Amino acid sequence: MPSSNSCYVGVDLGGTTIKFALIDNDGEVLQRSRSQTDGEDGHDAVLERMIAGAREIVGLAEPDQVIRAIGVAAPGVLDMDGGYTIFLPNLPGDWPMVPVGPRMTEALGLPVYLINDVRAFTVAELEIGAAKGVQTALCYAIGTGIGGGIVAHGRVNMGLGGAGGELGHMVVNTNGPHCGCGNRGCAEAYAAGPAIIGEANRLIVMGETTTLREMIGDDLNKMTPELVERAAADGDPIARQVLDYAGFHMGIAVANAISALAPNVVVLGGGVLKPYGYYWSQIERSAREHCHVTEIDKIEFLPAKLSFEAGVVGAALWAKTAYEAREEG
Repeated sequence: MPSSNSCYVGVDLGGTTIKFALIDNDGEVLQRSRSQTDGEDGHDAVLERMIAGAREIVGLAEPDQVIRAIGVAAPGVLDMDGGYTIFLPNLPGDWPMVPVGPRMTEALGLPVYLINDVRAFTVAELEIGAAKGVQTALCYAIGTGIGGGIVAHGRVNMGLGGAGGELGHMVVNTNGPHCGCGNRGCAEAYAAGPAIIGEANRLIVMGETTTLREMIGDDLNKMTPELVERAAADGDPIARQVLDYAGFHMGIAVANAISALAPNVVVLGGGVLKPYGYYWSQIERSAREHCHVTEIDKIEFLPAKLSFEAGVVGAALWAKTAYEAREEG
């Protein structure tokens, strides 16, 4: 087994920012940094930034700290075994078959393990966050999209090709709006940030009376989910209508997942969701109302603990898990 001075590097590739972290054997963050993604420069240039940032944070380790491996979280479909990206829809060019793992290993001399960014979020919440100590959990990150992760038997379920846990793409209405995944009626198409913004703006254009109009100064480009949440908390009926609609559909997706898994906890996070706020309450209410085959009263809904660092910390923790499994094997 690796010694107590073992350390691991996490890299979280985002659409606008690349985050880097160095963690110790207990998951504590020792060093952190970030750089701009600038994805329009192409995947080769971004990959060089990832290598440079990882090299820099490796160099910040103390002399007695041994870097064992690097974990890379990426937003999309991955070949986890080969270390390749297959499809990253939020980055220019989609990154088909980019050898992220092999290139970084060659440059840095360390094993590199890829993981989907929301599965990394789930790893972090399981190891050191809201799901720590539970055997079964559902984890959601609600933002520009809706990602998820499943914990079963105390481990994150990666599924076929690492695609297990796409909870935001549960279909809640087969005749619903088109989703970015190519399907219709996914929870993401109703409940992610762009859907909330779109519905709020639609109602303003229709002439509905709402404080949201004043909050954005009649500039629809200034609409955000945070403004809708604030207006709803203040009692604005149109803002509440928007979040009731989104929360209703998101809650159905959560209820379906609960019926399949019967988890100990449901962890809700992501930039769109305010812990225990108005939107949160609508999601939880809908989920509980639509779940009748599970002991729903025993299931806790908890806010994610790691917030914006969950992906990079989870990537580093995944590197630790994968490295130790390789050493034991």
